[in-house]
Amino acid sequence: MGDDERGQVDTSAAVVYEDLFVPALFGRFSDAVARAANVGPTDDVLDVACGTGALTRSLRGSTAGRVVGVDVNPAMVAVARRHGSAIEFEEGDALELPFDDRTFDLATCQFGLMFLADPSAGLREMARVGSRGAVAVWDSIERSDGYSAMQEFFRDELGEEAATSLDAPFAMGAPGALERIVDDAGLTRVEFTSVQGSGRFDSIEQWVTTEIRGWTLGDRVSEAQLEGLVEVAATRLAEFGSPDGCGFGMAARVVTW
Repeated sequence: MGDDERGQVDTSAAVVYEDLFVPALFGRFSDAVARAANVGPTDDVLDVACGTGALTRSLRGSTAGRVVGVDVNPAMVAVARRHGSAIEFEEGDALELPFDDRTFDLATCQFGLMFLADPSAGLREMARVGSRGAVAVWDSIERSDGYSAMQEFFRDELGEEAATSLDAPFAMGAPGALERIVDDAGLTRVEFTSVQGSGRFDSIEQWVTTEIRGWTLGDRVSEAQLEGLVEVAATRLAEFGSPDGCGFGMAARVVTW
């Protein structure tokens, strides 16, 4: 798997991810995902592929128990530690979690399952270390008018490889994809729900800059290229802009067991 498929970023991209992606996207869904996970007031919780800790922090606010975030990317973990109070953040592989069976009451994962080399194995590991589980994935890219338009913009301006980089976050939204992975993992007492929401950036310029600098394209686009992209995007993506920012629809699916 390449960096696009694995979601691997360096420290500078992880900082952009926390400062911009989290308030614009991931943080806007984390409370809803925590509610869907039905966190108990004293549950010990493990958040797998936690990134910079958007969901982990929501979980911390939902339980008085132990909260641990694990991510394979050291840059993400380093940034998470700067923002997570009373949370244990550790580097760790989601496919080989460094915990004994049933260490936690609940294991969660928000928008990270699609980046695992073997998602079904990742679910089995979560089910091994946690008595219950909850995983959120983005629905298909077609369910987001904004990201469908952004992908076409990337295709025209940066080429097919850049456009394809936007497929990975939405991979589990393909019809039947999540169900097949859950079935292969052998999970029982499974329930699927949907969460409707939105993404919001301060401006189209911020949105484009975040997509480039906060994701895997960061080292492929020069400052001059980025300046040109922002200028073109002001017209190409104008339908998503407004005097108070830039917004578009998003949808997530949550599976619990």
